[in-house]
Amino acid sequence: MVLSFHVRSNSFPSRQHPQAAHVDEQLNRLRSSQTASSSSSSSICQILSNLHDLHDSLDKMFRLSISQQTLSQDQVEMILD
Repeated sequence: MVLSFHVRSNSFPSRQHPQAAHVDEQLNRLRSSQTASSSSSSSICQILSNLHDLHDSLDKMFRLSISQQTLSQDQVEMILD
């Protein structure tokens, strides 16, 4: 007697890490400040502040263990290619 099973699989979209979402938010903020910028000192200070925030967010994201694992896997693949 042959038993058959029907297997279903649900595929949910992967959720973005909160730190990656924060980086996206910082990028959008920087882009919007650049498009609406003038040459005034206050707008230049705002752009520099947004750039600093983006740098901090990227630094935090790269320090995550999952990011370090992914980066090391990519480096191994580059060496093997």
